[in-house]
Amino acid sequence: GGDVSPGRGWVMVWSTSLEADHLVETMQKGEFHASTGVVLKTINYDRGSRTHVVEITELEGVSYETKFIGTRRTTPEITGEVFATVSGNRAEYELTGDELYIRAVVTSSRSHANPSYEGQREQAWTQPVGWRHFLETK
Repeated sequence: GGDVSPGRGWVMVWSTSLEADHLVETMQKGEFHASTGVVLKTINYDRGSRTHVVEITELEGVSYETKFIGTRRTTPEITGEVFATVSGNRAEYELTGDELYIRAVVTSSRSHANPSYEGQREQAWTQPVGWRHFLETK
């Protein structure tokens, strides 16, 4: 329902090939992020240090805020909790061990070119990280 015009959002696939099979395989591995205009230069999750780093391709005159959101292991019924907020074109968060997962949500100061709602800003969302640890330790 409603206005469903294309181009409002898309996925950016971290692929070395544009072949269809390779793109699908890469997406099935979770090697992509969603965007409505923000371009992420680097997404890195270091499983050893449990640190999630996001670097944003900076545009002149545009500011960026990254929120690391997720769910705590102790309160899984509460989703989308903000664990940290970082300003700038690089954001880093070290998981404490209490998080079930986290993801980075980057919001720019730039208005969306084809907004879905009034005041919409360009954004990007990473895949959730940190959760694989729990599968491997069972």
